[in-house]
Amino acid sequence: MLFARGLSRGLSRASSALGNAKVASRALGNAALSDLGDVYGASSASPQALATFRAWHGAIDAGMAGGDARGVLRPILHDRCVFRPPTYFAPWTGGDEVCVLLEAAGEVFGSSFAYGRQWLSEDGREWALEFRADIAATGKALDGIDLVSVDADGLITDFAVLARPPNAVAALKDEMMRRVPVKMATLKAKQALGFA
Repeated sequence: MLFARGLSRGLSRASSALGNAKVASRALGNAALSDLGDVYGASSASPQALATFRAWHGAIDAGMAGGDARGVLRPILHDRCVFRPPTYFAPWTGGDEVCVLLEAAGEVFGSSFAYGRQWLSEDGREWALEFRADIAATGKALDGIDLVSVDADGLITDFAVLARPPNAVAALKDEMMRRVPVKMATLKAKQALGFA
């Protein structure tokens, strides 16, 4: 009980600080990010980090519109990018592999995917992006947070997804298992033949 009260006070202070960060961010000229939703922080973000953040949103928009998300997404993923999904115990490593997984997730979520609040560290290299999406035609909705790390060159190096509730995560895993094995086998075959 004592832990819960302490956590509650800590979250309240963090929420207040994030609200102040948003005001400060907008005051320092970062209002240009407001077209991407509720974006907090990033008051001294590097041009590379901001370009990657915008490209990330461009990839999401392209994917939801049925366009070429891969063409926008792959160039911003580090070749050794690590992806930590909520549906698998072990992480996936590799820019092409991460791209395949994110494309499959985009198919599962379709046009229902939407970001809510988005927090960027002051240098823009750490992101926490709150989202909500429907899981295909299962009738289940997923709430989650994408935790993203970007290097000095603006490449995404680490991508972790935290999600709830458990029944929606289970439905996501089922839907991903219908898509990922074939897509990943195709990628591996192309890599083995030197086409990827």
